[in-house]
Amino acid sequence: MKKILATLGIITTATLVPVSGQATDKTQISLITGPFGTGSYVLGNAVEQIVAKHSDKVQVTSSETPGLVYNAKQLNRDPDMKKNTFMAFTTGINYLATSGQKPFDNKLPDVKLIGNYLLGSVWLATFDPGIKSAADLEGKTIALGRPPQILWTIEPMHIIRDGWQMEDKITIERLGTKDAAQALLNGSVDAAIVGGYADPLTGEFKPSPQTVELLAAGKKLYHIPWGKDAVQAVIDKGIAMNHLSVPAGSVEGVDSDLDGFFDAIAWVSYPELDDDAAYEVTRTLIDNVGQFGDYHALGKLMSAKSLAYGWDPENIHPGALRAYREAGIIE
Repeated sequence: MKKILATLGIITTATLVPVSGQATDKTQISLITGPFGTGSYVLGNAVEQIVAKHSDKVQVTSSETPGLVYNAKQLNRDPDMKKNTFMAFTTGINYLATSGQKPFDNKLPDVKLIGNYLLGSVWLATFDPGIKSAADLEGKTIALGRPPQILWTIEPMHIIRDGWQMEDKITIERLGTKDAAQALLNGSVDAAIVGGYADPLTGEFKPSPQTVELLAAGKKLYHIPWGKDAVQAVIDKGIAMNHLSVPAGSVEGVDSDLDGFFDAIAWVSYPELDDDAAYEVTRTLIDNVGQFGDYHALGKLMSAKSLAYGWDPENIHPGALRAYREAGIIE
């Protein structure tokens, strides 16, 4: 933690100034990621290295933080950071932040996209062949992630409550992703949250670790779709999620397209980030997106078009939007 705070102390005093002593002066900006070892942390380090190799205009310094909620709180505690910092975040967490819901104590301003790096999707699965739909879960027990987890708990709860209208008909345990899988394996719950990360443009899907564990259990895993209507009911309430169909065959046991949702896990900033810096970072990401797979397996799901997938132009940072339009990704 000392290392984290020391680094953030440097970030808060940094300004948009050229870095001297190099062949070409570079504008210094900061990226705050997530805890050590997470995909957010590893891919954030990849941004730093890729930009260092391929941009002669900006230099990115990537730093570990306690988590994505922390990132937004930190930037809003120190407005000067907004001028030269972007961060790892998700559309789901942004919804909680802008509406002032827990774990946020007050409403925070909206963020603007720099680029997606993962698209997370989850659903319920079971070893019981008799459970095929929401109606079959009536009177049953299901396991979700920990209470604060937006993708693994909060968004599924919105679907169960507002899409399925089944909250009072299902016993819900909030155990954490690993413990949810263990509870399904030992039979203490009837279904558990599973999922992973998708490239919606190619249909490629990489299951999360606990999903892989369940798939390797030696028993057939049956997957329960949320359904398009249930997802749309949640979207209509203003929850930041998007439709996603997990293709048949992309995960063992998914025998037909699975209608669900995704939450964009992205690098974002506040509007105060310098337009030219945002443009140069985004342009470099677009031109070199194929290199992220060299740093993390999930980086193989990234593509130029998926960097802005699911975002309306008004929600993209103006500098980043210029780069996407120049590349022909957005009209």
